[in-house]
Amino acid sequence: MKLSYYFSLCLCILLFASCSDKDDDLKTEPEEPESGFSFDITEDIILTSEEGARAFVPFSSELDWQAEVSADWLAIAPEAGEPGRNVILITALTANDADESREAVLTLTSGDASETITVRQETSDYIRLEQDVYQVDAEGGILDIIFSTSMNTDELRILCDASWLNQDNLSRAMTDYSIVLNVEPNPDTEARYARIMFVKEDGVEQKILATVIVVQSNESTDYSADGEVTVLQNATKGSGIPIVLMGDGFIDAEIADGTYLEVMQKACENLFTEEPVKSLRDYFNIYSVAAVSASNAFGYGETAIGCELEGGNSTGISGDEIAVQKYVRYVDREYDIDTDNTLAVVILNTDSYAGTTYFGFTSMTSLEYTEFAIAYCPIIYNLESDEFRQVLTHEAIGHGFAKLEDEYSYEEMGVMPESAKEVVRQFQALGWAQNVDFTDNPDEVLWSDFLDGGYDVSEGLGIYEGACTYMSGVYRPSKNSMMNDNMVGFNAPSRRAIYDRVMEDGMGKTPTYEEFVTFDQSVNTLQIRNSRSSTVKSGRPFARPRFMDKSLAAD
Repeated sequence: MKLSYYFSLCLCILLFASCSDKDDDLKTEPEEPESGFSFDITEDIILTSEEGARAFVPFSSELDWQAEVSADWLAIAPEAGEPGRNVILITALTANDADESREAVLTLTSGDASETITVRQETSDYIRLEQDVYQVDAEGGILDIIFSTSMNTDELRILCDASWLNQDNLSRAMTDYSIVLNVEPNPDTEARYARIMFVKEDGVEQKILATVIVVQSNESTDYSADGEVTVLQNATKGSGIPIVLMGDGFIDAEIADGTYLEVMQKACENLFTEEPVKSLRDYFNIYSVAAVSASNAFGYGETAIGCELEGGNSTGISGDEIAVQKYVRYVDREYDIDTDNTLAVVILNTDSYAGTTYFGFTSMTSLEYTEFAIAYCPIIYNLESDEFRQVLTHEAIGHGFAKLEDEYSYEEMGVMPESAKEVVRQFQALGWAQNVDFTDNPDEVLWSDFLDGGYDVSEGLGIYEGACTYMSGVYRPSKNSMMNDNMVGFNAPSRRAIYDRVMEDGMGKTPTYEEFVTFDQSVNTLQIRNSRSSTVKSGRPFARPRFMDKSLAAD
């Protein structure tokens, strides 16, 4: 560069002068080196279009230097340095999906001198969608999908995974393209979904650049069934502990044709597949209440309870607890149930793998915590799947009814902090969370009675570290259980917690340990298998139960 050449020339002149006049050199102080840069490159820096694209800028400096870039989509390192040979790393923080390449300026400053270099990031192959979700009526019709692209159409393939969408034509207006699709009528009440994928083919490789979701569903027009109550079971023992089942994302047609009731009945059966509730079922009053949603396209339309899946790497579900309580009150008005002791179960009309329970509601007439809980669970995979049964049992009976803690853990969670322990201790003061503890002393742990009563041999009960998602600092009673991987039954301390609550709420008495053992042995509940030695989970984290700490809503 011209500036670099100028400083090199000055240096030669100074050296020549020093050789011809040594006396003058001895009489003066050494001069400070002048500022300047010498670059190994003379052209613009070109980055590819991808996020993380990078390039190196090697250079020499006579003095200390600083560097900066003019765009927030670029990062540089280091941003300052000392004299000598140096290298700056330039990194693109985002991909360039614009219609054209973009530029920024790298500026280096040293003393009075500065140099600039242009950094250019190339444009990528892109598809820009006008919208990525389209909802169409059940009657079908014409669907027009508009997009723009930097690609030639002979490089682009558009694929669809549904036979009920048929392409009519592909047209172009200026820089935009339009795919016109014929949508066939949906003969079923169930919503259906399709994906349209925009794919670039490069030899044998394919790269999906964009995806459109097409949702075709029916919508409710008749809300007259909303709030209708169906009795699924009347208790034949005790005072009748109430369970209220309801669904979210079911339209009027699914209620009218019996689909809704079929789901509620299956959910009811699933709740009573594990001991001890299997043998205590006669203590429960079970109701189904109709909740008519505007749409059954779950996640894409309005639903009665407003449930949402957290998605991503979470199995969490949120919902409108005020709406849930509204539907519980429909049952209360007709059958005068004890709402403070009600278990509300919401079945989501989707096959997603998820589940979450909410408890910790205080009474409307006092500040005391109630047993009221809301368990959310989708129809996981399908109505007959064992995963639906297992997760529903874990959430509704384990967390919702018995207020049990989780017995699994994740490696990244490490040691359970004291603040988290204090929350669990507050639960235990209410009689909840009886299946975990913070001591490994067999004489002091909450399930000490079981450790010398034969259960330690028959079920392999003991004190195993790891629970409440934490790897250490908290203990569980068995290697595996319904509150761990959902695949085996409840362990003995958990069964006792369930039995105790049934006796307290259904019969008004607190049973002794001996009474539980007599019952437990009579129903032959030995079903805990300990083939797995680890409680460590892999994959998507299960959602912890959520403590609400709020009052039940007024009528």
